[in-house]
Amino acid sequence: MKKMFLLVCAFLAALLSAPNASADPVEPGNWTPDSPGFDVQQCAGGSVDGLTFTLPSSPGDSGGGACKNGAERAERRYHDYAGDGKNYSTGIRQFAGTFTIKSMDGERISLKQTFNGDDGPYFMLAVDRDRRLYNVEGGATIAPAGTATDGTPVQVNTVHDTAKHVLRVYINGALGYEDDNAPGGEFYDKFGAYQTSSGSGPITVSWSDIGFWRQ
Repeated sequence: MKKMFLLVCAFLAALLSAPNASADPVEPGNWTPDSPGFDVQQCAGGSVDGLTFTLPSSPGDSGGGACKNGAERAERRYHDYAGDGKNYSTGIRQFAGTFTIKSMDGERISLKQTFNGDDGPYFMLAVDRDRRLYNVEGGATIAPAGTATDGTPVQVNTVHDTAKHVLRVYINGALGYEDDNAPGGEFYDKFGAYQTSSGSGPITVSWSDIGFWRQ
């Protein structure tokens, strides 16, 4: 009986600590679902299998149009947002997704990017060897070491208010980062795995429960 009680307690604790099983928007308001399309980008040995993204320990050969800098890349690039064109430039846009690192012996790998059109990445959420989540630009910690260990699902929400030039990033429902001086222009979302300029593979990471909304 005591053993059963302990098992129930362990299950409830895991349930309470895990992210939601399906994507939900954070922050109040009338969120309208969006369904942008996407292209798969694989570079320098990076590979994509559905929602599983893998980078090798050393660059290989998987060339494509997004491979100009030679970095290892395995990502989805989203486009054709509701109410805008190929990229978005108006309204409040929200992305949600849950990533789970299957294995990682690499270092400083970007998992989620917000691109500022042709100007390149504006925001890059990355993971380091200690499994800390951080912003590549400036290095600010978004979630502490030990957050993204192997097999642990981590829910990510980004809320981008284009009119107010504000970007907020939530990890497992808690606000982890805010920039109130975001640039203007056109934007789009990317997620998967990307080798930063100081990073290296290997990594295998899966994403799930992807959602997009707008206000």
